[in-house]
Amino acid sequence: MKTLLKRIPTNTAGVFYKEIISKNNKVVDKVFLIRYTDANNKQRLKTIGKRSDGITEAYCKAKLSEITTRIKLGEDLPHIAKRKSKLTFDDLANKYFEDKSHTTKEAKKEQARYINHIQKDIGHCLPENITSDMLLKMQTAFRKKFSPRTTNHLIFLIGTIFKYANKKELYKGTSPTVALDGLKVDNKRENYLELSEIRELLQVTKEVSTELWLFVKLSLSTGGRIGTITELKKKDINLNTNTITLKDFKNTRTYKGYISDDELKNFLQERMKNLKANDYIILKRRYWIETQLRPILDELFNKELDADDRKNRIVIHSLRHTFASHLAINGTPILAIKTLMNHSSLDMTMRYAHLAPDAGYSQVVKLYK
Repeated sequence: MKTLLKRIPTNTAGVFYKEIISKNNKVVDKVFLIRYTDANNKQRLKTIGKRSDGITEAYCKAKLSEITTRIKLGEDLPHIAKRKSKLTFDDLANKYFEDKSHTTKEAKKEQARYINHIQKDIGHCLPENITSDMLLKMQTAFRKKFSPRTTNHLIFLIGTIFKYANKKELYKGTSPTVALDGLKVDNKRENYLELSEIRELLQVTKEVSTELWLFVKLSLSTGGRIGTITELKKKDINLNTNTITLKDFKNTRTYKGYISDDELKNFLQERMKNLKANDYIILKRRYWIETQLRPILDELFNKELDADDRKNRIVIHSLRHTFASHLAINGTPILAIKTLMNHSSLDMTMRYAHLAPDAGYSQVVKLYK
């Protein structure tokens, strides 16, 4: 490849670019430059970087403005687009996922999201050359394909990688994601299973597969996420205290759950007789549970609902929502629900508060008597 000598002006005064051509004279890239007058009134020309590295006209305009402002104030000039290292954003992401894999099983999912939706746009860029304008364009593209929740998650993932790089001193600077506003999300699931629906689901799953029935029973007994339930081992269950040690792979914490009834306890007692300490309680893995249970939930509860109706469709995660909802309906204190759900903040639990029986009137009429 060859960089042509001719400087071509952009729409921004003081910002230029040179074309980079291939052997067959096809333009394959651009290299941006800025021109400014220094403190001694001399014209200076500075190469900023290539478009393929994420450099844009807007980025050059911002740097030019920064330089001219510093000259007016008599301050030292910054090193423009200085390469503190040769690490690309891809390099930072790979290091992040490698470290994350030791602490959570969600790392593989996150890495897949990065590869499928983020890598092609900014993976090749130096982190200091990634601008908020670039991310805003990505956010706009995401909105056309994904829900607001998924879009926010992808932008948040970029910010998380930047934070990790800062912490590990692989990159110095703020994340460009701070300039972006998250999209308003209103897709919290409102539906949960009524008692009659719970009985129906348990009956159907028992007829289809003991493993599906056991998964549903454990989910409704503990409120654990699907990964938490499918990863339960014999050593996690204490039949003497009716307790279950649950691993929250989302928050990387361990917390306590309970065996809800004698039917579940008796089944676990029989199954555990033939298991070793590290054997899984549910004999089928997560993928099998998902592929078998989803059609059953659709057949029983989702026939008249649109496929994108997140609020009302019953999905596997609805079992966790059902657990918390019935705790609230039965008057369980909100702080106890927070503990049983292993929520990281009370705000997450307060969504169930409206289901609690209203004891206000009965308490007020007892006053002063």
